Amino acid sequence: MNVKDEPQAAQEQNPAPAAGESVWASEQVWAGERWTVDGIEDTPTGRMARIELPSGNTVDILLSSLPEGVQEGDILGIQDGPDGAVAHILRKETQARRREAGAELEALNARGAEKADAEGEITL
Repeated sequence: MNVKDEPQAAQEQNPAPAAGESVWASEQVWAGERWTVDGIEDTPTGRMARIELPSGNTVDILLSSLPEGVQEGDILGIQDGPDGAVAHILRKETQARRREAGAELEALNARGAEKADAEGEITL
């Protein structure tokens, strides 16, 4: 697997916009397959990334075969090429998902706080 940072708009994006449509990369969406970096751990064979595939299955891939700086929670855009698959970190999508997850956690915590008694105990 080749590795690159987030690809340029011409490579990564949907087909060219129609006349009059915006061509700004920030407004376009990755059209290919997405993988999620579920975890990174040390193993006897080296540092591995546990990747969640769109099917929900997970696979382990050597961290060194992924883009430099990849972290748990990153969304990877996968693009088939003549020399095999290429992974790109989709930074804007990763940031958006982290914000969504944070908002969901805050909402859950707020609901849990409503159920707590004076000592902070929650009855389930």
